[in-house]
Amino acid sequence: MLQRGGSRDKRDPTNEEINVMEQNIARFAKPIALAAICFVSLLYLTKSVSIAALIAMVPLLLGWLGIMQSFAYGVAAIIFLAAVAWAATPLDVKDILKTHSDRAIAEISDEVKSKQ
Repeated sequence: MLQRGGSRDKRDPTNEEINVMEQNIARFAKPIALAAICFVSLLYLTKSVSIAALIAMVPLLLGWLGIMQSFAYGVAAIIFLAAVAWAATPLDVKDILKTHSDRAIAEISDEVKSKQ
């Protein structure tokens, strides 16, 4: 605000200060949004809150720290796309995949037990 003498009030933020504040808000909010997307996608895929929370920490922490952000955001994007693809997969295909994965897990566990 301009006071009577035409000088600017010292309490009013300048455009540069406003831009810095907006950048800081974006740096804080963007990792939170991507972690939330990653968490919900993993919760849909795995039905496990602990796994979803643990893996969702990757984009959150790396985004806040400002290191390997493209990797962190790529992980969140791939997980989201996998959840969308799995949601669009027909039930017949899901049943076939479940049967084959159960069979593979049984074979692997039998092989591990035989080697012990």
